[in-house]
Amino acid sequence: MKLASVLSIPLFALALALAGCGSHDRVTIGGDGVLKHIELGDDRISLHGNGSIAVITNRGDLSIDGKAVALNPAQRAEALRLYTNAVAVRDDGIAIGKAGVDIAGKAVAGAIEGVVKGNADSVGDKIDAEADNIAQQAQRLCKRVVEMRAAQDALVQTLPAFEPYAQLDRGSVSDCNA
Repeated sequence: MKLASVLSIPLFALALALAGCGSHDRVTIGGDGVLKHIELGDDRISLHGNGSIAVITNRGDLSIDGKAVALNPAQRAEALRLYTNAVAVRDDGIAIGKAGVDIAGKAVAGAIEGVVKGNADSVGDKIDAEADNIAQQAQRLCKRVVEMRAAQDALVQTLPAFEPYAQLDRGSVSDCNA
């Protein structure tokens, strides 16, 4: 059954952690994972680094420790790309988590029905198709994390003050390329 391979996707655990987040008010994206330094809420993301906080709004505005940072158009575009992908990671994670719960419920119900009807193997094909869909969603989530890293790196190149908040490194996204 392909469900086992879906469960091995590195960011699937992230998605499941987000499944219980029905509210979009103040959520840490990665729990204990690679995105744990990012918190979303109130049309902004907060990035924690070295005991201080950088905030990027849904308009691409940046402040560090409560002080507005002047951005040129290219920097604002990168800040907005980071914000947009962080929100998408949260939303994709929640959707994947809900789909995972749904597929687990269907697998259990199908297994019980199969045992009762004497055809315990019948549930596999149905679950495999849904597992493939979850795998595609997880890959999309992974690509968003790669985009987040690219945006943060571009910001650091032109705005060194952002470096303490750029905590996504090559190891953070290497699982996405596997």
